[in-house]
This record gives sequence, structure tokens and C-alpha cells, in this order.
Amino acid sequence: RGTDLGLALEKLNAMKPAALNPSVTLLILSDAKTTGQQRALRALAESKRLAGQVLILNPIPERKWKYLQSTRTFASAATMVSCATLQDLASACRKLVVN
Repeated sequence: RGTDLGLALEKLNAMKPAALNPSVTLLILSDAKTTGQQRALRALAESKRLAGQVLILNPIPERKWKYLQSTRTFASAATMVSCATLQDLASACRKLVVN
């Protein structure tokens, strides 16, 4: 039936792990193709409240994001970074180190 990002984030948020605090960057590896987009958006908002920053590493090439409603939706709620290739992933990691 697909990934349920909302459920996964809700479980993480409910645990309120000590490691999830304002000085932390939460990395989510997801193509943003999830069931229950609205639930996932609410859980993502809570994750952003608990963590200092949330980045979604998306394996779908960035040029295709504009065609996917879910990708556009999540990109409006969190920073989305392309990791479609190893070069993209390396670039994203360099940006994380700089930030």
C-alpha cells in the first residue's frame, strides 16, 4: 500500500527521544510518496518543532519533483535535498557540514 511517513514520524515524535532537540538536524530519506499526506504533514510539523532542522533526502531526481504533488507538498514544509545520485548525496553532505 505504500510508505506511511506520518505513522513513522508520529511514533518517533511520541518517543520524544533526548536526541531530538533544537540542536539536531533530523534527516529523513524519503521519496515523499506516502499514504496519508495530511497526517504526514502534521507529524512533520511536530518533528520540526522538536528538532532544530528537518531535511528530506529525496532519491527522485529534482527535475521530476514538480510533477509529484507529494514532493511539492513536503518541500513546502521542510527542506528537501536531492540524493538521486551519489554526486547529489555528496553535495548534500557537504552542505550539511557547512551549515
